[in-house]
Amino acid sequence: MFQIAAVDVGQLLTELGEGVVWGAMAIVLLAVGYVVIDRLTPGELSQLIFVDRNVNAAVVLGSGLLAIGTVITTSILTSFDGFLPGLVSAMAFGLLGIVLLAVAFLVADRLTPGDLGEIVTNATPSPAAWVVAANHVALGAILAAAIS
Repeated sequence: MFQIAAVDVGQLLTELGEGVVWGAMAIVLLAVGYVVIDRLTPGELSQLIFVDRNVNAAVVLGSGLLAIGTVITTSILTSFDGFLPGLVSAMAFGLLGIVLLAVAFLVADRLTPGDLGEIVTNATPSPAAWVVAANHVALGAILAAAIS
C-alpha cells in the first residue's frame, strides 16, 4: 500500500477493521450479559426500566453491564497474541465473566431471605438492589484482576 505522512494506510485499514471486530465482540457480549440478567430477574428489564422507570432494575442491570464491561476490557487488553487467538481468548473470558456473575447472583439469592429477583425488580426502592450492584461491580473487578 502507500503511505500518507508516515502512516501505512494498509496497516491502518487492517487495524480499523480489527477494531470493528473487537467492538462487535464487545457488543455481543454485552447483549448476552443483558439477556442473562434479564432471565435471572422476573419481568422484562426493558419494560421495567424504560417504561415503568424502575430504579431497582436499572441499578441491577447497570451494575451488571459495568461489571461485564470491566471483564471484557481486561480480556481484550490481556488477550492472546495475534488477532484471532486474541479474539477467541477475549470472548472466552468475557463469557466466563457473564457465567460467574450469574452464579454469584444465584448464590446471593440463596443466602438472602425471599426471592432476590423479585426484590430487586420491585417498584419500591430497596437496599437489596444496591447490594446486588456492589456484588456485580466487586466481582467484575475481581475477575478482571484474575484475567490479567
